[in-house]
Amino acid sequence: MPKLLLAAAILSFTACLDPAADGNLVPRTADEDPSIPQLSFNGSTFHVETFGDPSAPVIVMLHGGPGGDYRGLLRLRDPVNGVRLEDHHLLVFWDQRGCGLSRRHPANEITPEAYDLDLTWIIDHFSPGRPVVLLGHSWGGMYATRYISMHPDKVAGAVLMEPGPLTGALFDELKPEMFDLDPTAEWLNDYAWAQTIVSPDGHARADYLRGIGLFGALQPNYHQSTTDREPFWRMGAVAAAAIPEADPHWDFTRGLDRFGAPVLFEASEENTVIGRAFQERQMRFFPSARLLVIAGAGHDFPWTRAPQSVAGVLSYLDSIAY
Repeated sequence: MPKLLLAAAILSFTACLDPAADGNLVPRTADEDPSIPQLSFNGSTFHVETFGDPSAPVIVMLHGGPGGDYRGLLRLRDPVNGVRLEDHHLLVFWDQRGCGLSRRHPANEITPEAYDLDLTWIIDHFSPGRPVVLLGHSWGGMYATRYISMHPDKVAGAVLMEPGPLTGALFDELKPEMFDLDPTAEWLNDYAWAQTIVSPDGHARADYLRGIGLFGALQPNYHQSTTDREPFWRMGAVAAAAIPEADPHWDFTRGLDRFGAPVLFEASEENTVIGRAFQERQMRFFPSARLLVIAGAGHDFPWTRAPQSVAGVLSYLDSIAY
């Protein structure tokens, strides 16, 4: 079915529901539903879950997007040869500000500075006085890099799973290849950002439309699976637009020379945009980094090839000094 027709069909199907009613378009967020595992801090309410021994070294999981959620990272909990990451670490999964099942905010409250404060709170709360490992996929790898450049003392190590461009200059270089300019996706993005979103209902509508756009359009050169689709709970439309707009000339690599711990990059074999060749370039920003290529996979390999990815992480963690 053509993508525009698919979107129209889904919209028609839901037309019988009241879009203003909680939960009809998208799941409710943590501030709207007390049954969702959550923590409140820094003026927001976040969807947060932990797995493992609270006294163990901490791995903070940073999902992709901006605007995604951590559901697509949950297969990283699966055992490899009987060993799980959480057997010897505390895994902290959380939906970032304005994302997934975390509380929604206006665009002026979705900033890199707010994201910096949020991650600092997470680290200080779950690992007081002890540095953590950051594990980030896609945008999450960019987020981790920015944080390391500013707070190297709070980070013992990092696993960067096919991060996007770490500088605005690299982004400008790759921009023509990074996006599928499908008219459906473009319409959805423009619609979501053009609206004045001041209410839960407004966010729900925008998030719903963004979800349709992602359902119908994959970035073809990223070679993501069409049969084992990476799942999500709910997209954050405002976060997806606000974070890239905050600083179009970003450079997350300044200060990385102060970070001496080893870094693991993971890249997919089949992504021809930000896969192996591109990550070989980005590794050079770190004093000590190595690359693991995940065979037979595209950008969604933490979901589709989780065992290979986890095996690499388990081996890497043996080299970290907490």
